[in-house]
Amino acid sequence: HVAFGVDSHQAPGLAPLVWSIFSSSRSPHCIHVHAFYCEAEPSLQSREAIRRVGVEITIHVVDLERFPLLHNLSNSSAMNLVRFYLPELLPEAASSVLWLDTDIIVRSDVHELLSKLFVGANRSKSLAAVARKKELRTITRYRPSKLGVLNVSTVLRGDAFNAGLIAFNLQQWRAQNLTQRVEALVPALQEIGLASYAGISLPGGMRAAPSSQVPLQLLFGHDFQRLDSCWNVGGLGTSWGQGELLPLRVWAKQIAAWWTGKVARGCALHWSGGDKPWSGHNPFAPQYYKPVRKAAIRAGYGEIFPGTLAHDGSDYYLPWLLRIVAIFVAAPSALFLVVALRRPGSGALRAELVPQSPSRGHSVSLE
Repeated sequence: HVAFGVDSHQAPGLAPLVWSIFSSSRSPHCIHVHAFYCEAEPSLQSREAIRRVGVEITIHVVDLERFPLLHNLSNSSAMNLVRFYLPELLPEAASSVLWLDTDIIVRSDVHELLSKLFVGANRSKSLAAVARKKELRTITRYRPSKLGVLNVSTVLRGDAFNAGLIAFNLQQWRAQNLTQRVEALVPALQEIGLASYAGISLPGGMRAAPSSQVPLQLLFGHDFQRLDSCWNVGGLGTSWGQGELLPLRVWAKQIAAWWTGKVARGCALHWSGGDKPWSGHNPFAPQYYKPVRKAAIRAGYGEIFPGTLAHDGSDYYLPWLLRIVAIFVAAPSALFLVVALRRPGSGALRAELVPQSPSRGHSVSLE
């Protein structure tokens, strides 16, 4: 079972994501994809397209009033938190599920991945994710003293992880009533102002709604099954900030990707950050996202998820090019002016800018 939440902002990524899940597997008939919506029922066209494509996709419409954490939230925020209710929303026979954000492209077999999770020594684990190199306290900058009231301060020394690709052991979640523990933890975190932290990409911004990542991190700490790092190659959505003259962070990400080869070898590429692959100017999109999108539309997945068709990617790199051209046109002119003003002997230019006065002890000829 593979699941994700859907809202209008994430719709462009659906067809490429789902096509990549099935096309990357040697056993696509063993994969069941669940798409969770909170808006209208899927159209007749979408249902017919699912039958034509011949894969197992179930579209669920979630009643937000039924679940405490989803009350009074925007659709985007609700679909971010709906993952906590997968033990109830999925069939009782489902023992595990892989949750994916919709800004991910899968390039390896998720059925094979799931078959290796929560078995043997990891049977009692409730969660599986890719561990980050930094500890949770380093990323969140939370103070143990503030979390002490919640009895979760000790987990700050545990490994951090990104919740964009995680697997749930549904049997353990049901047996331990973990959803109820999350329902108690989220409002408690909101009350002390720790429902999110800087660096998390949230629908509507950091203050709009609680993060799904924070309660997962604090609830499990370092007690989760580790996935290979290739299963969440993130940061591909690192954006060019409005206050930055040059996209240095983006260039650094590209250089690191080329140098390490992590993106090329990635099993799941994750455009975490503000610059999504369908934005039209993401530097990784032409090579890794756009071909997948085209293949998904050719295979009929665009009819299942019509939001994909509205983003054809024809303007890839255009905003980037305009900003770079402006920099390279303006920079030489500014440099020339600075050099001309500072260079000794540039009398003609300096005379126009600064009036010259005769020095004392020298005569001035009137001829």
